[in-house]
Amino acid sequence: MTWLGKLLPSATPRRQDHVSIWSVTVRDARTFFCIAGALWVVAFAFIVHKSVADSPTQALGARSIGDCMLAVLADFGDAGIAIGILSMMLAPLANATGAVLMSLYQAMVNRLVIPVIEAHKAEGREEGRKQGRTEVMEEWRAWNRRRLAAEREGLEFDESPPGEGLNVPN
Repeated sequence: MTWLGKLLPSATPRRQDHVSIWSVTVRDARTFFCIAGALWVVAFAFIVHKSVADSPTQALGARSIGDCMLAVLADFGDAGIAIGILSMMLAPLANATGAVLMSLYQAMVNRLVIPVIEAHKAEGREEGRKQGRTEVMEEWRAWNRRRLAAEREGLEFDESPPGEGLNVPN
């Protein structure tokens, strides 16, 4: 797996696992059920409202609950078929749109974001090198001042130079 695949798992291509003989992928099935569920809720609310509000022969609220339920079930049968067909048509379209949007997003990240990150990393490395050199030079200057002061006072200076005890690879 590439570094991009680890960073954005959704951008890596996956094997399509089929769940039925009609070659419906798991992704399409999930999208179908999400779309169908949302449409069922909307249709149910609309049909219930319609059956309660539209009673030409009786006053609002005068119909019994049983009458309302029968009206809802009668209208819901036709709506159910339409919801199923519409969901089957919209699921692959929604997934294809999502794939296109993810591809555009990934292209934008590759073109705009990653170069900025790399530039900041390089700038940070260079700044770290400069800071490291400055610190090393300060250590050497301080060591040299102590050495010269000990020499002027006639004292023995047995302090090792900075970095002498470090195991630095060649």
